[in-house]
Amino acid sequence: MGMWGAWVVVVDDDRDTLEQVRTILRPHGAQLVAVSTPAEALTTVLGVVPDVLLVDVAMEGEDGLALVRKVRTLSPERGGRIPAAVVTASPAPPERTEEWRRAGFQRYLAKPFAADDLVALVEALAGRVVERRTHALERVAWPSHVRHERRRERRDGLAC
Repeated sequence: MGMWGAWVVVVDDDRDTLEQVRTILRPHGAQLVAVSTPAEALTTVLGVVPDVLLVDVAMEGEDGLALVRKVRTLSPERGGRIPAAVVTASPAPPERTEEWRRAGFQRYLAKPFAADDLVALVEALAGRVVERRTHALERVAWPSHVRHERRRERRDGLAC
C-alpha cells in the first residue's frame, strides 16, 4: 500500500518536529494531522481513525504512553488497533522499548531521524490493516434496485 492517501496522526509538543514530519511525509502522499497534546490526539483518533499514529512519549503533562494505552482500550472500529510508533529523543534501553511494546507501540524511531527512515517507518505501518476499513465495507449494503440503477448509469455513461 505504501503511504499514499494514508492518514497519519503525529503527536509531539515540539512544533519544529511537527513541521519536519509534515515536510517529509506530505510529498509522499500522506494525509497528515499534527497535534501537540495527547488530549488533542485522542480526539483526532476518534474523529479520523488514522492509518498510522506517531507519538513522542516524552511530553509535558500526560505522556505518549498514556495516550496509546487509552487508544488500545478503544474497539477496533474506533481505532483501537491503529499501528503506532514511538518517535522520541528519549533514550531507548531494552527495558524501555519493552515497556513501549507492552503499551501498544509496534515500532521506535529515534530523534533526530533521517527522512528515509521516517518514510520507511510510515510505509511499513501503513501497510498494516486498520480494522475499521473491513467493518465499514461490510456494513454498506445498497438495496438491489439502487445497485441496478447505478450499473445502468455506468453503462449509459460509458456508451457516450
